[in-house]
Amino acid sequence: MSDARSTTLVVEPDPGGHRFQAVAAVARLARAFGPVVLLTSSEGRRSVALDVYLGDLVGRGELTVLDPFDEIHPPTRAMASEVAGRCAAAARRGDAPVGRVVVMDADQALKRWWAVAPRLFRGLPVRPRVVFMLTRYPARLALTDLTGWRLRGPKAVLAVVAMATRSLHRVVGFSGRDDTAQGWIVKRVRDPHYCSAHSRDRAEHRALLGLDPDRLLVGIFGAVDARKNPQLVLDAISAAGLDATLVVAGGFDDEVRAWARGLDDVDRARVFLRDEFLDNDVLDRFVASVDVVPLALTNNGPSGIMGKAQAAGVPVVTAGSRVRAREVEATGTGIACDFTAASIGDAMRRAVDGGIVAGTPLGEVSAEEFAMTLLGVDADGRTFDRRRVLQAGAR
Repeated sequence: MSDARSTTLVVEPDPGGHRFQAVAAVARLARAFGPVVLLTSSEGRRSVALDVYLGDLVGRGELTVLDPFDEIHPPTRAMASEVAGRCAAAARRGDAPVGRVVVMDADQALKRWWAVAPRLFRGLPVRPRVVFMLTRYPARLALTDLTGWRLRGPKAVLAVVAMATRSLHRVVGFSGRDDTAQGWIVKRVRDPHYCSAHSRDRAEHRALLGLDPDRLLVGIFGAVDARKNPQLVLDAISAAGLDATLVVAGGFDDEVRAWARGLDDVDRARVFLRDEFLDNDVLDRFVASVDVVPLALTNNGPSGIMGKAQAAGVPVVTAGSRVRAREVEATGTGIACDFTAASIGDAMRRAVDGGIVAGTPLGEVSAEEFAMTLLGVDADGRTFDRRRVLQAGAR
């Protein structure tokens, strides 16, 4: 590794979901090169997620948190201007130069970065290496998937245009955990498996969480918004004739809260609700405590909760995503089905009846692999070749 220290700016205004968990992975790698600064929003600065995922790094002085943004989705110009201003200020003060900028969840910023960033970066004594992380880029598509190509094509073009202006240097997008390809314009990164609990200790987890020790449990977890379709899953339980309780745990959005308030007495007796932000250990225990995790959502990407379930040895049922379908088929960790109550219910019944053997035959994806793929280097500053690492692990 070079002796020259440089600062890494990580831009993530939105604390929702497990975004700050991804920031933590990047920060733990980037601290090898020098100071790491998170640029977030005032909401991000106040969030419980910051303490949970980043508190240890902040406490050790390995991460500085600033909140220059007033909203969780600031305009692209505001983000680029903040980055350029900090690069210029570091040069004026003689501080460690800003060597790299990582924009997390950069799909929206990609649309106008090519137009606004070059002017703002002009005249900087040291231009940073800028990395974009795309969370909604379809890595693998069938030739007949016209909707997917309409989404992927413009993003690839915008990435090339921004790279041509030298205001963007690397673009990375999520792919399935079974995907070993590197990608061409948009490099592919696998969503990590994060789980500190395992289903073999299910009885202990249920006792700690106040869950029925003998009941069949179906779980929806994480940031629980309407896209996770709790009513559809409840209908699927009924369609399959399963004598089960639906466990819904995590931070609810307003629509899910309204759904919960509107449950009649019969359905209310069939659900266990916990509406609050769950720290990692509690969330992991919830995932490991259930018998099956259904993912009935239509965003065509990988799922952090799915990764937790895989690591915990809990079978997954997925509907609405080709990426997740390929992953469960390749890893043997679940069942893909149609987006209907009948199909989801049938898949859940097969899963809990031993229709699959939960596990991760392809090997777990570490947070370190995620961070090195995103930045393109390892902790010694050497180019990171994911294929070489995967091939070594397969031997």
